[in-house]
Amino acid sequence: MQHAPWQGRSVAVAQLRELLTPCAPSGMLRLVVQRLSLVEHGRPAGEHEVISSVADVDGNLVAVPLRESVRADRDRADAVDAAIAKLRQDLAADGLIDVAGLEVIIDADGTEQVRIARDLTVAPRDLRDGDPFDAVHDGDHHIARHAPVLEDLRDRLAEQSTGPLRRAWESIQDVLRRLR
Repeated sequence: MQHAPWQGRSVAVAQLRELLTPCAPSGMLRLVVQRLSLVEHGRPAGEHEVISSVADVDGNLVAVPLRESVRADRDRADAVDAAIAKLRQDLAADGLIDVAGLEVIIDADGTEQVRIARDLTVAPRDLRDGDPFDAVHDGDHHIARHAPVLEDLRDRLAEQSTGPLRRAWESIQDVLRRLR
Protein backbone atom coordinates (compact mmCIF):
# COMPACT_ATOMS: atom_id res chain seq x y z
CA MET A 1 0.00 0.00 0.00
CA GLN A 2 1.42 3.34 -1.02
CA HIS A 3 1.10 6.45 1.06
CA ALA A 4 -1.34 8.86 -0.60
CA PRO A 5 -1.15 12.65 -0.32
CA TRP A 6 -3.55 14.30 2.11
CA GLN A 7 -5.12 17.40 0.62
CA GLY A 8 -5.72 19.12 3.95
CA ARG A 9 -3.57 21.58 5.88
CA SER A 10 -2.31 21.50 9.44
CA VAL A 11 -0.27 23.92 11.53
CA ALA A 12 1.42 20.82 12.95
CA VAL A 13 3.57 20.55 9.82
CA ALA A 14 5.01 24.04 10.39
CA GLN A 15 5.56 23.10 14.04
CA LEU A 16 7.52 20.01 12.95
CA ARG A 17 9.60 22.14 10.57
CA GLU A 18 10.41 24.56 13.40
CA LEU A 19 11.26 21.76 15.83
CA LEU A 20 13.37 19.61 13.51
CA THR A 21 15.26 22.11 11.35
CA PRO A 22 17.71 22.97 14.18
CA CYS A 23 18.56 19.24 14.45
CA ALA A 24 19.22 18.83 10.73
CA PRO A 25 22.69 18.98 9.19
CA SER A 26 23.79 21.87 7.02
CA GLY A 27 22.87 21.22 3.42
CA MET A 28 19.53 19.76 4.51
CA LEU A 29 17.23 19.22 1.56
CA ARG A 30 14.41 17.22 3.13
CA LEU A 31 13.08 16.33 6.56
CA VAL A 32 10.99 13.19 6.95
CA VAL A 33 8.84 12.16 9.89
CA GLN A 34 6.98 8.87 9.67
CA ARG A 35 4.88 6.90 12.10
CA LEU A 36 3.78 3.36 11.25
CA SER A 37 1.25 1.50 13.38
CA LEU A 38 2.52 -2.04 13.94
CA VAL A 39 0.19 -5.04 14.14
CA GLU A 40 0.96 -8.52 15.46
CA HIS A 41 -1.64 -11.29 15.09
CA GLY A 42 -4.37 -8.73 14.42
CA ARG A 43 -3.57 -6.68 17.53
CA PRO A 44 -1.80 -3.33 17.89
CA ALA A 45 1.92 -3.89 18.56
CA GLY A 46 3.25 -0.38 18.97
CA GLU A 47 4.51 2.15 16.54
CA HIS A 48 7.62 2.52 14.38
CA GLU A 49 9.01 6.04 14.15
CA VAL A 50 11.30 7.59 11.56
CA ILE A 51 12.80 11.05 11.94
CA SER A 52 15.35 11.54 9.22
CA SER A 53 16.77 14.00 6.76
CA VAL A 54 18.39 14.04 3.37
CA ALA A 55 21.31 16.42 3.00
CA ASP A 56 23.59 17.55 0.22
CA VAL A 57 27.14 16.69 1.29
CA ASP A 58 29.69 17.77 -1.31
CA GLY A 59 27.24 17.08 -4.13
CA ASN A 60 26.08 13.73 -2.77
CA LEU A 61 22.66 12.92 -1.32
CA VAL A 62 23.18 11.57 2.19
CA ALA A 63 20.58 10.22 4.62
CA VAL A 64 21.06 11.54 8.14
CA PRO A 65 18.94 9.89 10.86
CA LEU A 66 17.70 12.41 13.43
CA ARG A 67 15.51 10.28 15.68
CA GLU A 68 18.10 9.64 18.40
CA SER A 69 19.11 13.29 18.73
CA VAL A 70 15.47 14.42 18.77
CA ARG A 71 14.52 11.81 21.38
CA ALA A 72 17.56 12.72 23.51
CA ASP A 73 16.08 16.21 24.03
CA ARG A 74 13.00 15.48 26.16
CA ASP A 75 11.36 18.87 25.55
CA ARG A 76 11.86 18.63 21.79
CA ALA A 77 10.63 15.01 21.78
CA ASP A 78 7.49 15.99 23.69
CA ALA A 79 6.86 18.87 21.29
CA VAL A 80 7.27 16.55 18.28
CA ASP A 81 4.79 14.12 19.86
CA ALA A 82 2.35 16.99 20.46
CA ALA A 83 2.68 18.13 16.83
CA ILE A 84 2.02 14.58 15.57
CA ALA A 85 -1.01 14.34 17.90
CA LYS A 86 -2.30 17.66 16.49
CA LEU A 87 -1.79 16.38 12.94
CA ARG A 88 -3.73 13.21 13.79
CA GLN A 89 -6.55 15.39 15.20
CA ASP A 90 -6.62 17.38 11.97
CA LEU A 91 -6.73 14.16 9.94
CA ALA A 92 -9.57 12.86 12.13
CA ALA A 93 -11.48 16.12 11.62
CA ASP A 94 -11.14 15.40 7.90
CA GLY A 95 -12.65 11.91 8.39
CA LEU A 96 -9.32 10.05 8.40
CA ILE A 97 -9.43 8.26 11.72
CA ASP A 98 -7.76 4.89 11.15
CA VAL A 99 -4.48 6.03 9.60
CA ALA A 100 -1.92 3.21 9.80
CA GLY A 101 0.92 5.11 8.16
CA LEU A 102 1.62 8.81 8.48
CA GLU A 103 4.48 10.53 6.66
CA VAL A 104 5.39 14.21 6.77
CA ILE A 105 7.80 15.46 4.10
CA ILE A 106 9.29 18.92 4.56
CA ASP A 107 11.59 20.27 1.85
CA ALA A 108 14.11 23.08 2.25
CA ASP A 109 12.32 25.15 -0.41
CA GLY A 110 9.22 25.38 1.80
CA THR A 111 7.30 22.56 0.12
CA GLU A 112 5.41 20.39 2.61
CA GLN A 113 3.43 17.22 2.13
CA VAL A 114 1.50 14.89 4.42
CA ARG A 115 1.05 11.36 3.11
CA ILE A 116 -1.15 8.71 4.68
CA ALA A 117 -1.74 4.99 4.36
CA ARG A 118 -4.90 3.45 5.72
CA ASP A 119 -4.79 -0.20 4.68
CA LEU A 120 -1.26 -0.95 5.79
CA THR A 121 -0.47 -3.92 8.01
CA VAL A 122 3.11 -4.08 9.17
CA ALA A 123 4.31 -6.42 11.91
CA PRO A 124 7.45 -5.82 13.97
CA ARG A 125 9.00 -8.92 12.36
CA ASP A 126 8.45 -7.36 8.92
CA LEU A 127 10.76 -4.53 9.90
CA ARG A 128 13.36 -6.96 11.26
CA ASP A 129 13.15 -9.05 8.07
CA GLY A 130 14.05 -6.18 5.77
CA ASP A 131 10.75 -4.30 5.27
CA PRO A 132 9.27 -6.42 2.46
CA PHE A 133 6.40 -3.95 1.99
CA ASP A 134 8.72 -0.96 1.51
CA ALA A 135 6.74 0.68 4.30
CA VAL A 136 9.59 2.51 6.04
CA HIS A 137 10.19 5.86 4.36
CA ASP A 138 13.43 7.09 5.92
CA GLY A 139 16.12 9.20 4.29
CA ASP A 140 17.57 6.19 2.46
CA HIS A 141 14.14 5.40 1.01
CA HIS A 142 13.76 8.98 -0.24
CA ILE A 143 17.20 8.90 -1.86
CA ALA A 144 16.51 5.53 -3.52
CA ARG A 145 13.01 6.43 -4.72
CA HIS A 146 13.16 10.19 -5.24
CA ALA A 147 16.78 11.02 -6.13
CA PRO A 148 15.93 13.03 -9.28
CA VAL A 149 13.50 15.22 -7.33
CA LEU A 150 16.04 15.72 -4.54
CA GLU A 151 18.81 16.54 -7.01
CA ASP A 152 16.54 19.07 -8.70
CA LEU A 153 15.75 20.58 -5.29
CA ARG A 154 19.47 20.77 -4.50
CA ASP A 155 20.19 22.49 -7.83
CA ARG A 156 17.34 24.98 -7.42
CA LEU A 157 18.45 25.87 -3.90
CA ALA A 158 22.06 26.30 -5.04
CA GLU A 159 20.92 28.56 -7.85
CA GLN A 160 18.83 30.66 -5.45
CA SER A 161 21.75 31.06 -3.06
CA THR A 162 23.92 32.35 -5.87
CA GLY A 163 23.22 36.04 -6.41
CA PRO A 164 22.73 37.63 -9.84
CA LEU A 165 26.21 39.21 -9.81
CA ARG A 166 27.82 35.84 -9.08
CA ARG A 167 25.78 34.14 -11.84
CA ALA A 168 26.82 36.86 -14.31
CA TRP A 169 30.49 36.44 -13.36
CA GLU A 170 30.23 32.65 -13.76
CA SER A 171 28.60 33.13 -17.18
CA ILE A 172 31.45 35.41 -18.30
CA GLN A 173 34.00 32.88 -17.05
CA ASP A 174 32.18 30.11 -18.89
CA VAL A 175 32.23 32.10 -22.16
CA LEU A 176 35.95 32.85 -21.72
CA ARG A 177 36.70 29.14 -21.15
CA ARG A 178 34.88 28.23 -24.34
CA LEU A 179 36.81 30.85 -26.34
CA ARG A 180 40.18 29.41 -25.31
